[in-house]
Amino acid sequence: MSYMALYREWRPQIFQDIVGQQHITRTLQNAIKANRIAHAYLFCGPRGTGKTTTAKVFAKALNCKEGPNAEPCNQCNNCIRITDGVSMDVLEIDAASNRGIDEIRDLREKVKFSPTEGRYRIYIIDEVHMLTTEAFNALLKTLEEPPHHVIFILATTEPHKIPTTILSRCQRFDFRRIGTGEIVDRLRDVCESLQVQTDEETLTLLAKTAEGGLRDALSVLDQCIAFGGQRVTVEEVNTVLGTVDQELLFKMVDYFINKDSTSALFLVDDIVNQGKDLRQFSKDMTEHLRNLLLIQVSDHAGELIAVTESTLQMLEEQAQKVSRNMILRLIDIFSLTEREVRWSNQPRLNLELAVIEACKAEPKYSFEDLAAKVEELEAIIRQGYVTPAIAVNPKKQPEKQPVDQKNSVKLAPKNDVPGNSLTLEALKNSWPEIMEKLKKAKRTAHAFLIEGNPVGLSGRRLIIAFPEDYAFHKENIEKPENREIIEKVIKDITGEEIRVKCKFLSETMSEENEEEENSLVETAIQLFGENVIEFSD
Repeated sequence: MSYMALYREWRPQIFQDIVGQQHITRTLQNAIKANRIAHAYLFCGPRGTGKTTTAKVFAKALNCKEGPNAEPCNQCNNCIRITDGVSMDVLEIDAASNRGIDEIRDLREKVKFSPTEGRYRIYIIDEVHMLTTEAFNALLKTLEEPPHHVIFILATTEPHKIPTTILSRCQRFDFRRIGTGEIVDRLRDVCESLQVQTDEETLTLLAKTAEGGLRDALSVLDQCIAFGGQRVTVEEVNTVLGTVDQELLFKMVDYFINKDSTSALFLVDDIVNQGKDLRQFSKDMTEHLRNLLLIQVSDHAGELIAVTESTLQMLEEQAQKVSRNMILRLIDIFSLTEREVRWSNQPRLNLELAVIEACKAEPKYSFEDLAAKVEELEAIIRQGYVTPAIAVNPKKQPEKQPVDQKNSVKLAPKNDVPGNSLTLEALKNSWPEIMEKLKKAKRTAHAFLIEGNPVGLSGRRLIIAFPEDYAFHKENIEKPENREIIEKVIKDITGEEIRVKCKFLSETMSEENEEEENSLVETAIQLFGENVIEFSD
């Protein structure tokens, strides 16, 4: 006998063996017992969760010679022929390859014939969302008023693509993703039956990789057995799937905590040289960070995280070394990186930029620090006054003397370019949005601009200040290709044409002192008028 894939060999043949879909199997069994059989069913849900399998078991239960019963006997000729896929009364149609109106018209002609072997003529249409609009319209009339001996079972992974006129004529059953624990139990049974040696950590990794699809888990197990023989380990699963070892994830997060970008980049180099999937690494890193976050916020994180006891203990130890704010920032970084790597021509560069950014991901102030600062400011405001400064050795002001108007002083307005309504405060409020859009537009420019801060807005010229030890970042922002895209992003957000000018903090401090002097002169003019006043001792 030729070899049969594990997912086919271990396909459930009775309702009781269907994993993780008790809400559906129980409903169908009760409907059979009560003889309340609908003419059309819609099975929808993720791949590998048992839609087609349930449809075939349901068909066997209805056409079983010993039934209809809540469970098929799997011994009679009807059950055996349905299992083998050769029954004339149970027809499985692939809508992806039979999606046209001609195929549906042919089906409409055939439904008129009575069943030859069983009680019902059952049509299982897989991936029904692939039918064309014309085909759906042709199916609609038959689906609305089918012959009493015909049952339609429609299966799909994308129910939102099915016309509402079709949906309203079907009983809908939503298949759920199968839990990790249930998949592990089934994989353990399979390994014991095949006498394959494995451990709990390996089975958990296989179940997590399947993402709720038992068929996918069995397919990967089948591949691992072919690769490693009668013993399947975590290393072999990682090799087959291209995933990274859990130890590398812990090591990488430690580098982030210690701000060790050099070691982190060397680890990326090792991952690339091992031929690992960089998108899968970003996905695994996001999952690892999610586990750390759950441990910090919940006392029952072990029930939410599908890992072994030893791995859970390691997660708890690492969660104590990293702040919650940093975890949230890292999740944002690697969630974005996963999407970028998928379509990038240089996935390694995207990952390296993410790692560099992650090594300085700790925010300057924590939420607790900011909350304390806000409370302090609110307390000052509630007092209703600010203590004035005490003058030292005040001098008597001389009397104001009249002077010719020709010597009057006029100050230039602050905004030397008319028509600009944007203020520095408004720009600072929009700065996070500007940075987020710049990150999507050009990640390298965003990485350089992180160290800069908007400190001044004169007319249409924005001053961005950098610390003296970030000259490299300042020089890169001054490059035309980076400066122009920053100005474009600012215009998109604020609607104003702004020109960017980069300076060091020390330069801006001297300008602030000059502005303060101008402010004092303005105050004097408001108090004493615009005449020049001379004082003499």
